[in-house]
Amino acid sequence: MKGQQAGIGRNVVLSDDTIMGYHVRIGNNVTIYPGVTIGDDCTIFDGAVIGRPPKSTGTMTRPVDSGLKTLVIGAGSVIGANAVLYTGTSIGVGALVGDLASIREGCSVGDGAVIGRGVLVMYDTSVGARSRVIDGAILTGNMTIEEDVFIGPGVNSVNDNDVYLKRFGLQPFEVQGPLIRRFALIGTGANLAAGVEIGMGAVVAPSAMVTHDVAAWSVVAGVPAKLVRMIEDEQRRRILAQFNLPDVDDTQ
Repeated sequence: MKGQQAGIGRNVVLSDDTIMGYHVRIGNNVTIYPGVTIGDDCTIFDGAVIGRPPKSTGTMTRPVDSGLKTLVIGAGSVIGANAVLYTGTSIGVGALVGDLASIREGCSVGDGAVIGRGVLVMYDTSVGARSRVIDGAILTGNMTIEEDVFIGPGVNSVNDNDVYLKRFGLQPFEVQGPLIRRFALIGTGANLAAGVEIGMGAVVAPSAMVTHDVAAWSVVAGVPAKLVRMIEDEQRRRILAQFNLPDVDDTQ
């Protein structure tokens, strides 16, 4: 179903059950699979693939469900050229997905979030509202990023510290990505190990290797990452006040 004043480019493959809002703009050579809903005032640039089902050759350790589910793109969002959004994912209102980004199945991207150029968001990962993931970052599967987080270019994360045996099916497939709490900042090229928690308002310095949890409102750096200092009280108060939150010195 196409909304009023929708603009559709050349060579667009549009499924019959696509639900499209008002004033949607779709570029050339876009493919839209079944089960997709596109909100009002969205723009999808050339070559994007929307609602793609996952497909495995059977050689992957993780089971893959190739069935089609729904994909929702919130009003006012922009999907970049040659971006690929998998089925079973939701994109919030006013979100930006950059050129060449890939967002796998079962993910959620919050309102106003930014997924930069060439970012890979793996399966079952959530990115909170207004969080920004800058170009070339890799967000592993089963990862949680809360609201107002900044992730710099080229950040890497993993969800499994026991790949050695699991890759052969010699251990149960259980994975857990990092948890990044609200207001945290991850510097360029940092690496996050499986299951680590980055506390509220914490800073991970560029190129750091995080192998253990990081306390709220702390700064860590190095390989492996170690505590450098705590965020200044005045900076913490200003951030919390900006969002009308109480000033609680939670450094647990």
